[in-house]
Amino acid sequence: MGKLDGKVAIVTGAARGHSQAVARRFVEEGAAVAICDIVPVKVLEERVGSQIRRQGGQIICFQTDVSKEDQVNAMVKETLKKFGTVDILANVVGIAGPTKDVWDMTLSEWKLTLDVNLDSLFLCCKAVLPVMIEKRYGKIINFSSGTGKQPLSHRTPYATSKMGVIGFTRTLAADVGPYNINVNAICPGEHSGRSMELARGRAEYLNEPFDEEEFFQRYEGRRRDRQSVLAGRWRVDEGFTDKGSSSEDAASLAVFLACEDSASMTGQDINAGGGVMW
Repeated sequence: MGKLDGKVAIVTGAARGHSQAVARRFVEEGAAVAICDIVPVKVLEERVGSQIRRQGGQIICFQTDVSKEDQVNAMVKETLKKFGTVDILANVVGIAGPTKDVWDMTLSEWKLTLDVNLDSLFLCCKAVLPVMIEKRYGKIINFSSGTGKQPLSHRTPYATSKMGVIGFTRTLAADVGPYNINVNAICPGEHSGRSMELARGRAEYLNEPFDEEEFFQRYEGRRRDRQSVLAGRWRVDEGFTDKGSSSEDAASLAVFLACEDSASMTGQDINAGGGVMW
């Protein structure tokens, strides 16, 4: 018996990374899941949907730009038509945005990052909350970042959006608490796709060459040899090591926040960074 048996979830940005891992874990725990991404439905079906169905899971795929209200509303409407309700919303989608100084950045670059990383939360929550409020039950899980709690040089739109996710989470939790709806945020560790975007952007900012194959070799090597010092004075020989974390760790936390084990938790932003302390 799964922790999410009989529940219906929506997971955004499920073509890769944290979101794909969350969608798979939700299905494994018994939920029927609607997933979306900006990629064509055929691609999403090949990467995720068809595999889950072969394993006996219930899933529906959408091509959705979650920064567009009409597309979000259409996805939620079709999910309700297919599955009858929505119990869980996981707002996982996000983009890295530009690596630039503010004085070199265009307004469109700024807006795009906030549209995808922050406006999408507002639009998806707005679309599902009437259903959750009516039945006095719901779980909303927003994905922030370690950058939601600390600066990230030359990445003002990304940092601003991820800090905004935490503020949105806390405020919405207060607003919908009387309806038995929990709203929490996850600050996950890295995944290879996002780390590559950040590394490529930094290389471009510094006018340095970027080799994707070399990056992935270094990335995997670094994951196998985690020995970074944490929280200033705490040192490796005292036991405070960065163990690293993956999308699977973030997905495990998402399952906890989506099920009744976390019934008393709301308005929280929880680190899943493998020992990194923000």
